[in-house]
Amino acid sequence: MGTTLEPAELVSELGCRFRAGDREGAFALLHPEFRIQQPASLPHGGWHHGRDGMSEMGAAFARHWDRTIGEPRILGSGDAGGGTVVQVTEQTWTAKATGRAATVDVVELFSVSGGLIAEIRVFQQDTHALLETLDEDGGEAAQRRG
Repeated sequence: MGTTLEPAELVSELGCRFRAGDREGAFALLHPEFRIQQPASLPHGGWHHGRDGMSEMGAAFARHWDRTIGEPRILGSGDAGGGTVVQVTEQTWTAKATGRAATVDVVELFSVSGGLIAEIRVFQQDTHALLETLDEDGGEAAQRRG
């Protein structure tokens, strides 16, 4: 059963629950047909379906990086039944293997259906910079490119 939250409130609540460590509470806000897409160039990229898919995606991400996420900027339209939300955050990803970090803006497009989050599409500002954190000589490659 869906929520009575407006789409932007629903996305905000999802973030609050994840930040509080309430994974099950966050997953309760996901539509039964939920799916999430990350850029295919990233190790955790592609489409992931359902709660299990989101968990697998998170585990694949966590094998490579730790992350800090800034305060979200959230813009939404629609009503409690459905709508679209855009969330923008500044994120710093630190590679576990190298200690290298990159800070990028991340734009997420949320689709809400039946009062639940049905889809998230994630767009990192610079996937090249994020991938270079995994490479021992990533800093040198970035300097040559820049």
